[in-house]
Amino acid sequence: MDSLKEITMTKPKNSQTTHSFAPYMKHYGKTPEEQLEKNKPAMKLLKQWMEEEVSEEEAQARHEYFEEFKRIFDQFRPEGHKVFSEQ
Repeated sequence: MDSLKEITMTKPKNSQTTHSFAPYMKHYGKTPEEQLEKNKPAMKLLKQWMEEEVSEEEAQARHEYFEEFKRIFDQFRPEGHKVFSEQ
C-alpha cells in the first residue's frame, strides 16, 4: 500500500500538493494566473467561432452533420449508456 501512495503523491513543493502526473501535464498552470495565460489562445479561437457569421445553408449542414454524429456515436454504446439518445 505504501508503494501506491508513493506513486500517486509526491512531497508538496511551496505548500502546494503535486501528483505523479505533473511531468505529463506541461499544459497545466501552476497558478490560476498561469493557467489563464495558457488558455488565452484557445479562448481567442472560441471567441472567433462564436462571432463567426454562418449562412442558413451552412447552419443546416452543420446541424445535419451533428445529428448523424450523435446517431453513430450512440449506435455502439450499450442500452442504458447512450449519451445523446434516451434509449
